[in-house]
Amino acid sequence: MKSATSLLNRTLLNHFLGGTFWLTVLFLIGNILIQPLYLWIRSVNSEPVGNVSFALDSALYETLPFQLAASMIYIVLMVVFLFSYKNKEASIDFMHSMPMRRRKLLSHALIAGVINIIIPLVITAIILFFERYFLIFDVTIMNIVEWFFYTLFVLLVVFAISVFVGFLVSNMFVHMQMVVIVFFLPLVFWGLTVTAAEMLYDGIITYPSAGEGGLMGVVVNNTFPIFVIQQIYEGLTIWKMVLWIFVAVTLIILSYIYYSRSRSESVHYTFNNRWIRDILVAFITISGMLLVGIVLSFALPDLTIVFTLAFGIGAIFSYITQEMFFQGTARIKLSRRSLITTGISLVLFWVVFAIGWQQYTSYIPDESNVESVSINGHWSSNTMVYGNSEDVMSEDYLFIEDSALIEKGISLHQEAADGDYAADESEIAQSFEIVYRMKDGSYVNRSYDNFPMKSEEYDAMLQTLNNSQISKAYDVIYNIENLLPVDNLEIHGPGTYFNLQTENEIHEFVDAYQKAFHQLDSNMPLLINNPNMQLISASVSADGDYYSGNASLYNPAMIEKIMENYQLSDFLGLDNGERFYTVDLADEDKASFFRDYETISFDELYDKYSMDGLTASETEDIIEEVNEGNLDASGDRILLYVPEFMQDMSMGTEAMSPPLIAADEFFMLGIE
Repeated sequence: MKSATSLLNRTLLNHFLGGTFWLTVLFLIGNILIQPLYLWIRSVNSEPVGNVSFALDSALYETLPFQLAASMIYIVLMVVFLFSYKNKEASIDFMHSMPMRRRKLLSHALIAGVINIIIPLVITAIILFFERYFLIFDVTIMNIVEWFFYTLFVLLVVFAISVFVGFLVSNMFVHMQMVVIVFFLPLVFWGLTVTAAEMLYDGIITYPSAGEGGLMGVVVNNTFPIFVIQQIYEGLTIWKMVLWIFVAVTLIILSYIYYSRSRSESVHYTFNNRWIRDILVAFITISGMLLVGIVLSFALPDLTIVFTLAFGIGAIFSYITQEMFFQGTARIKLSRRSLITTGISLVLFWVVFAIGWQQYTSYIPDESNVESVSINGHWSSNTMVYGNSEDVMSEDYLFIEDSALIEKGISLHQEAADGDYAADESEIAQSFEIVYRMKDGSYVNRSYDNFPMKSEEYDAMLQTLNNSQISKAYDVIYNIENLLPVDNLEIHGPGTYFNLQTENEIHEFVDAYQKAFHQLDSNMPLLINNPNMQLISASVSADGDYYSGNASLYNPAMIEKIMENYQLSDFLGLDNGERFYTVDLADEDKASFFRDYETISFDELYDKYSMDGLTASETEDIIEEVNEGNLDASGDRILLYVPEFMQDMSMGTEAMSPPLIAADEFFMLGIE
């Protein structure tokens, strides 16, 4: 036995390394399979697996998410086995009887763990260094260095957290559970809380359509396993990495302090500290209560007594289940202290829950603090943003800096927040979402369902919103600001689409489209059409980011581009359409017609505006005019028709109550 004063005891170090040797061998093999072997297979096949582009542009990073996920599991298992001696009375007595301080014993275990992490990564890096000369694509030395140190950062943080958590328990199985709980319980707890709040309160939205500030974003983006995967796609956030390094160092220091001051280990108890166990039981019980309550509530009537019973049953079920896991037996022993702590926690949770969400949903920002607003409903139902719109899209995309619209949006929000807006069965109802971008850079977002479309506030807001000068904020092509990353642009019509792929074609079309936008009549309602399917939409792909949204059919550049690929009548679903009608409108009648189009049935619309049904020959004449590109957004004659795919969608809807609105059945087209 080495002297107690020796800096390193080789026998003890070998003991720790030997206990995890074969697990480390598996880790090394896994790394080689996921990285060098994958790169070799990809090189031999000369084709990338998938078409995903990564922020860190190297083939080395394509499998990095899988490697990190598997490596984090390895770290947890390695730590569990490395410190398994703590969980057995004979083992811990033997280890503590050796002539060395506990901090030195811990140091040897930590050194062994770090060696188990670094050596496999170094071997893998050496293989990658020599392999890169035989690949058909470039893997630079810097790519390998970045991969090595980023992987090392991730694994050392997980290692530090796993070590600290291990000192809180005296059971290998519970140790593994605790690591998972520490990483994911905050995310699960907050996600269930938000989901329950969405069921019980109006106005809550988890992921807003525009801007930032989603309720789940803060927790999701800072859950470590998710955070490290996101960075592969979105780039490194250095200050967050530094913060996690600080957390890891702090936890190692706390591990030394805790282990040095602990003089007796309760190996016969699952947890070394009862208060940690009680708090954990309370949190898991609340999470289980929310989960079971939410599931039961979906299947039962929407009544207060049902919610109460559902969450009550969930609390009891969750408490009993997690006690079985912690005690390791189905024959559990109930603790009065644990029951009291859990009961008090449940009461406090519901008090904070009710007060917090009531204040959240009742908050309406002051107009003077609002910079711009995004109001989304059926007119923007095909809008989707996946990525960082600051890189490709204008910062004004989906946001409008118009004082009149901001005022009407706040008025509509106030009416919705007051809670007296629910539509009855005889009314046409829609959902709408409002997102404020505040002058301080923050975002406020709310969403409401079952809002009556005949509401005066809703009508005033939509009339202000629905013209080309305002609705250009929703036009995905108009708002492309940086064309360099754009690698694909798709134009979608009713039931068909075409795409632009070459750089020159995309650049020329977008440039022409944006220059021609000013030619559109500002009074033409561009947003109103079928609530479930826009007449024309577009999607943009750029370096792994994806944006889809509205586009204008009446833009001359759009008409020209469609006619290069299709006949207009074919692209717009006219050729196989049915039920063609036209209506002639004076300028003063257009606003009321467009409003009625989306709020009343077609039969009512037909009677109110004396619409004309077209004969077969008249329909052919209209189609011929359309194929010549004669569309007019500001014309006095409007065509309504049912394209083929909508005929299939509307089958069997005759018996629905209330009847379909005109916009659900017919597309609208300005032709003269």
